[in-house]
Amino acid sequence: MPYYPLSQIKSNLYTNGDEYVLSTNKEKYTGYYYEISNGKKFTGKTPQDGSNIQLIINPAYSTNNEIIYDKINNQSYIAYELPTAGDNFTAIEYANLTQNTKPRILPTPNPTTPTQQDYTTGVFTRYFCKKNNENIYFEIDKQTFTLLSSNSPQIAFDLYSSALTLWYLIGNKDTVSKANKGLVDNIERTKNWYGFSQYFRNDFLKYYLSSDINNLYTSGGEFTTKNGQNYIGFYHIHNGTIPMVGKTHINTPHDVLLPIKKSQPITQNTNSIMLPTSPNIPSGGGSSIGGGGSY
Repeated sequence: MPYYPLSQIKSNLYTNGDEYVLSTNKEKYTGYYYEISNGKKFTGKTPQDGSNIQLIINPAYSTNNEIIYDKINNQSYIAYELPTAGDNFTAIEYANLTQNTKPRILPTPNPTTPTQQDYTTGVFTRYFCKKNNENIYFEIDKQTFTLLSSNSPQIAFDLYSSALTLWYLIGNKDTVSKANKGLVDNIERTKNWYGFSQYFRNDFLKYYLSSDINNLYTSGGEFTTKNGQNYIGFYHIHNGTIPMVGKTHINTPHDVLLPIKKSQPITQNTNSIMLPTSPNIPSGGGSSIGGGGSY
C-alpha cells in the first residue's frame, strides 16, 4: 500500500456495521477504520493497524450520502455513494452492488388537513413519520405514508418509520381532546416513539370545530323561556341543537329556550355555519389504526 503522510489521513474513525462492507467478501464491517485524502476507507485505526482491507459503501445504507434537491419536482432525494470498480471485486460484483443505487425520496413534512366531508364525518386520518435514529417527528401526507408502510424502493423506508391515527374533529371539547391524546399516547407506547406526544405541544384540539353557534339574536316570536315568556335578546345554539340564553355557552347555569313553533326551523343570522352531527366519541384512550414501515 502506498505511503500517505499523516496530514492526508483521518484516523480512529468508527462504524457500527451498517455503513460499509469489506471489499473482499462484501460482509458488513463493524469497528475502527481510517480514510485517506482520496476518500478511500480501510480497516484499522491507522495504516499501521492490521491488514487494512478496503471498505466500500453498503448500498442498503444512505445516512451519510449526498442529499440532492430536485427543483423541477420539488423533492429531495438520496444519492448513493457508488463503489469504484477496481482490483478488489469483479465486474459482476460491482454490478450487483450498484444496480439498486437509484435515488430515493426522503420524506418531508406535508400535513394532511381535514375536508368538509371530514367535518361531516366528524373524524379524519393524520399521518406521521419518525427518523429511526433520532426522536424527530413530523407530519406527512397519505402518499408518503403508503410508500413508507409498503417499504417502497422509491423512498428511504429503512431510515424512517410511519404511523397513522384517527383524529376527532367535533363533539364535546373535553372529550375530543382526551380522545385524541389517548390515540397519540397509544402510538407512543406501542411503537416506542419516545417523546411523540410532546410533538403536539398539548394541542389535541387542532382542527377542532365547536358545535356551538354563537352571537345570535332574536327580536321575539321565536322562543319562550321555561316559564312561557316570549324571549327577546341574544342566544346561542349549544351542541348544534339546543338554543340557550346568552351570546355564548358558559359553565354557570343558564336557561334553555323553547321554540314557539317546533316544526319551524330556528332562524340564524348570516354569519352562522352549517355544522354536522357530532359522532359518538370515546371518553378517552383508543388505539391507532394501521401501521407503517415501522405505524
